[in-house]
Amino acid sequence: MNRKKTMLSILILFVVSNILTTVWYMLSDEANMVSFRREEPIFAGLALNHLIFVSGLVYLFPHFIKEQNTKIKSFTYGVVLALIMFLPTGIVVRSIWQVEFNTIFAINTMVHSLIGGVLGLILSVIYNYKK
Repeated sequence: MNRKKTMLSILILFVVSNILTTVWYMLSDEANMVSFRREEPIFAGLALNHLIFVSGLVYLFPHFIKEQNTKIKSFTYGVVLALIMFLPTGIVVRSIWQVEFNTIFAINTMVHSLIGGVLGLILSVIYNYKK
């Protein structure tokens, strides 16, 4: 794996992931409100979440893509990893705390999947997969 592309990928995906997620949660703030939410989020924890996610995304990318290096495969890769990250945690939160399995959970899941797909496409461009 090319060290420069790896570091560039992590940096770009970290920024894009943060921007897209922040925009989404600004647009859906009221729907995502729960009574026990912090008034001020711990931004270091949110940043660490994105860093871990995009680092894994970048690390696993060459192993997942291999010979089938198409844009659709890259998008699918991003969606799958986003679902692996988002869904189990969301289910646990809703199973333990008083957070409902509701429409916003389904919508958040779809949005995070799309964000993951976009990150997969960006990664494909950085790694110069042209198909």
